[in-house]
Amino acid sequence: MKHFPDINEIKLLEKNSQKNGSGILYEELLGIWKFKYVWGKESDEIKNIPSSILQVLSARLELKSINKEDQINYEIKNSINFGLLNITFIGSAELKGIRPLLAFYFEELKISISSLPIFNKELKKPEDKKMPFFSLVGISTKDNWLCARGRGGGLAIWVKS
Repeated sequence: MKHFPDINEIKLLEKNSQKNGSGILYEELLGIWKFKYVWGKESDEIKNIPSSILQVLSARLELKSINKEDQINYEIKNSINFGLLNITFIGSAELKGIRPLLAFYFEELKISISSLPIFNKELKKPEDKKMPFFSLVGISTKDNWLCARGRGGGLAIWVKS
């Protein structure tokens, strides 16, 4: 059974990452991360309804290396599934700073049924000041979890699959 940090452990990790950086490395982020839990902006309680919905929808975050020499940039995919229906946002992500921040934007929205594409749309890159990001709080390679705070203030934990 995996050990996930409680909100007090996460707050300590976050305080440390703000001061000294999280120590999260490029390679540790590569892979598929399944959504596990979310906390609200100012809450110490897991938001059970959104967490349950995102778990049922198999919410995933996938980070792939763009090329071997570039140890900063990723291809990012964020997806949910509802039965055979799959909704995927695809874009670019970049590690910035000591904390670090994972800044990203989505360039494309794809909707498919099973593996049959039914909708595809290009998306515009937001202004730099409005760019979404995850502030990377902590990671456990032993228990395979990643914790980050989003631009909107919520905290989330993903499990590497």
